[in-house]
Amino acid sequence: MIVSELPMNPSVQDVLAAAERAAGLDDHGGDGFRESLGGVVRLLNEDADLPAERRAAAFGQLVEVLAGRLRLVEDDRRHPGIGREEVTAPLIVIGFGRSGTTFLHSIIAADPDNRAPAYWEVARPSPPPGLAAADDPRIALGDRDIESWLADLPGFITQHPYWDQGGSALMECEGFLVYDLRNHYPIQLSKIPYGTSWVADRDDDVVRYEFHRWFLKHLQYGAPPRRWALKGVDHQFHLAGLRAVYPDARLVWAHRDPVQVCGSLLAVISMLIRGTGKMGDPAEFARAWLDRQGELVDGILADPFAADPAICHVRYPDLVSDPVGTVRGVYDHFGLPVTAEFERRARAWLDAPENRPDRHGKWTYALAEYGLDEDDIDARFAGYRERFGV
Repeated sequence: MIVSELPMNPSVQDVLAAAERAAGLDDHGGDGFRESLGGVVRLLNEDADLPAERRAAAFGQLVEVLAGRLRLVEDDRRHPGIGREEVTAPLIVIGFGRSGTTFLHSIIAADPDNRAPAYWEVARPSPPPGLAAADDPRIALGDRDIESWLADLPGFITQHPYWDQGGSALMECEGFLVYDLRNHYPIQLSKIPYGTSWVADRDDDVVRYEFHRWFLKHLQYGAPPRRWALKGVDHQFHLAGLRAVYPDARLVWAHRDPVQVCGSLLAVISMLIRGTGKMGDPAEFARAWLDRQGELVDGILADPFAADPAICHVRYPDLVSDPVGTVRGVYDHFGLPVTAEFERRARAWLDAPENRPDRHGKWTYALAEYGLDEDDIDARFAGYRERFGV
């Protein structure tokens, strides 16, 4: 196995060379990812508490991601048409995790005129998924990925039941950015300790979304033309770059009471961290995390792009009480038709027992576990609540 040839504490060049051997290729498509690569290599080499087998597994997963990037660059060479693909007016659900974004995305994805990326496509995007057959073996490999990941995180399926769709589960845009090492997505990089700061803080959001579009073109190539239905939980922090690259994007911003969002997110992130690394003091972690979220929200409130009237805002209570009516309102906002077939599929999806949000049990959490109470969050996010009516 090529990864087993890595030394115990590999250098950046060792990792790159292993990826090149794995892919049989050597064109990485630029150097923008190397600063983040240096960060994760240092993290893994310097973490004295990381067992040797976990360190080896993490480096192995990193090599797989970089080999995937090499294959994408090679696909560009083999299929010049990829670069000529046009991504036109995508529907993009944005908003904090735990705000109903996946629920909303799932309903929009039921529209036969839309196409949403699946996990298997993002996890193994080469050769272009648009050229794949219905029984492509990458789908089964995606099923096994998620089964293995969930087995390491008992109870996680309760908080995100959509993962029971395996390799066909809808994927977030953050998964695209793994190949530029701009995001630590918990499945694709599940062996690397979660919650650690190794991604380089690069002030180049236009480049971020140029990479996003480049990746999306790979997914699109060879497939019947349909409108993209996307979802990302970080887009609201990068609106200027998003608009620069996708000026015609139809943005749907989901909002929920910050008390509910923060409590649920803390529980999710804590589970991920405990599953792959070390948590430390929960109250200290929660306070630092809350401070960071507050800074991000302050940035949103000061961002003129957040006031763009072209954005369609959706409140979580409205989405839950009348999902089809809410989506109809989204479509009306953008002047899109809600066809009879779309409404039939949306209602069928909502009525199906296998799509019930509590099908794996009720997700519970408590702020008190993190030394916080509702007043802490209410005070910190008062501006957000007032601005967006939650």
